[in-house]
Amino acid sequence: MSPDIKSQTKDELDARFAEWAVPPYRVDQLLHWLYVQHVTSWEAMTNLPRHLREKLSEYYSLHSLELVCKQGARDTTQKFLWRLDDHSLVESVLIPATPALYGDASDRRTLCVSTQVGCAYGCKFCASGL
Repeated sequence: MSPDIKSQTKDELDARFAEWAVPPYRVDQLLHWLYVQHVTSWEAMTNLPRHLREKLSEYYSLHSLELVCKQGARDTTQKFLWRLDDHSLVESVLIPATPALYGDASDRRTLCVSTQVGCAYGCKFCASGL
């Protein structure tokens, strides 16, 4: 299985592009497509030459999470259910901070991310362990 392109560091991509005799600025263009434009296909990277997109698709995979469900609660907790490329599901929960000691509102949040399918912690707010 090909490594996901997002698992590569900039230095690793610089080295790979140098092996392929691709100008270094193309790495910055690729990173822009991945992390600013959030594209999910090689074809969408229209300012990269077709031959480079084809080469990238031969060496790397390009995966994205699919949002399956989003639920909210009165306390503004938000649950997200994500589908992986292998169709397994993982969940993340965005939890608001409790009010400060003197009742002041807080804009802080806690993020719980299930990084494995079937997480065994069994948190009451999360469906991953079910």
